[in-house]
Amino acid sequence: MIFVLTVIPIIGIIGTIIYSYYNGVVWQEPTLMILGWWISGMGITFGYHRLFAHRSFEAHPIVQFIAMLCGSSALQNTILKWSSDHRLHHKKLDTEEDPYSITKGFFHAHIGWVLEDKPTDIVGVKDLERNPIVMFQNKYYWPIGIGLSFVLPLIIGSFYGRPFGGLLWGGFLRVTLVHHFTFFINSLCHFVGKRPFKPNITARDSWWLAYLTFGEGFHNFHHKFQWDYRNGIRWYDFDPGKWAIKFLSFFKLTTKIRKVDEHKILRARFNGLKDNFQLYLSKIPKQMKNTYQERFKKVQHQANQAYDAWQKFEMNFKILKSKGFEDKFEKNRVYYKRKILRMEYKSILVATSILLRSLKLDILKANN
Repeated sequence: MIFVLTVIPIIGIIGTIIYSYYNGVVWQEPTLMILGWWISGMGITFGYHRLFAHRSFEAHPIVQFIAMLCGSSALQNTILKWSSDHRLHHKKLDTEEDPYSITKGFFHAHIGWVLEDKPTDIVGVKDLERNPIVMFQNKYYWPIGIGLSFVLPLIIGSFYGRPFGGLLWGGFLRVTLVHHFTFFINSLCHFVGKRPFKPNITARDSWWLAYLTFGEGFHNFHHKFQWDYRNGIRWYDFDPGKWAIKFLSFFKLTTKIRKVDEHKILRARFNGLKDNFQLYLSKIPKQMKNTYQERFKKVQHQANQAYDAWQKFEMNFKILKSKGFEDKFEKNRVYYKRKILRMEYKSILVATSILLRSLKLDILKANN
């Protein structure tokens, strides 16, 4: 494994530079690299991660088979092994049993864990072992992976008279990039960014990392709601996996898409603010502590009341929506009520954020 993960980048980077220096670059080669990078990266985020590991949606067998092929071309092991490691990562996050814990260092989380000489047990994937597509890949993984990663680019390159150019750009360099940009999810996504949903874990949200990891940069949210088919919850958050899953649902190729309710997301954000508030409260001088405790108690009471009202409304809303609204007037009234409840809870989040900022400023003043 050490040999493979050393040789592939050397050939991919240095070999491509040397080849391009002596033979030039034609447009087909960077195009082949970018397309292959995109296809294999989507195979991981769409297929390995959200479809198989988390089962955040169901897909037609044809979609599953294509996702399996695309993921195989990333050369990141079988679906069974990848999903087994990833499920254990979520279950044992930041502990000794976490296979790629950032607590053991950046290098370990990024690639060091792959290089360790340790048992390769596959556990917690009984559901996937019943999937014939997954088991087909498990049996023929290396022919599929090597064929798609190296043989296919070599063949494509031969069509425009540069087989080694196709192999270097579309094979070795592309595999190098998809490896390390995927590894960023285990390293950088636990190293930089904010923790709005679960402040007590290492996973972080970083919008710019989403562009490097096929939308997986919103990692704190993902560790809070791992079964949600999205990583970026706002429509404009860069998350091609989310868009692909939703797009295919229009053709019934993806079904049973799992999505957390908005009021539960905002509740998690409030709890995140609450945890941060309690953390900083221990650092405030005693004479100011009671004041902040009382102010937060009022905010929390408002938040609880607003959440209970919104949660009750959502239960009735789902019933109304399934039965169908009586007329357009009733539909507009219900959606307006929903909007008001959302705005009310968001205003409480803003008030809590302001209170937390005020607490931080008073701590700074006290320390200075």
